[in-house]
Amino acid sequence: MAEEGKRLGTGAIVMASMLTLSFLVTLAILFTDKNLQNDFGIYTGSGYFIHWYGLLITGIVDVIGAGLIFVKPSRLFLRLGTVWTGFMTAFTIGDVFLYSEVGFTGSNGLSQFASYLFGLSKFPGSESYIPGLYDVLVAIYALTFVLSIVSMAVHRNKS
Repeated sequence: MAEEGKRLGTGAIVMASMLTLSFLVTLAILFTDKNLQNDFGIYTGSGYFIHWYGLLITGIVDVIGAGLIFVKPSRLFLRLGTVWTGFMTAFTIGDVFLYSEVGFTGSNGLSQFASYLFGLSKFPGSESYIPGLYDVLVAIYALTFVLSIVSMAVHRNKS
């Protein structure tokens, strides 16, 4: 039983720390990416475009999840965190398919949006943002998911 508590504690610290890190990277994207805030200059309303709010919601889920896992490191929360990070890995990679919603059109729209999201240099003609932050966010989710799956598999075999 002491081993079980120790395992949950270590896994919980890793999971909660990674979710906290993803929240911080999300905040950096939200505050620095002017393209995300105004749909590449097309949207001139409140200064924030719907995708900005979507990313805000995922960041809030990350920080709430991290807090819950820090406070109550249960198997349920660790499993939910694993499912969440797996979903977010797929969701953030799949985001490229929303290219037409953010003004990328034509036969090159998908590849251009992918270059914007995953490129390590600034996309030509775009407004201010920090290239590579989205890559970091995707990597955090993917790494957290893989570590969680491996941890569950290793500890399941020990049980």
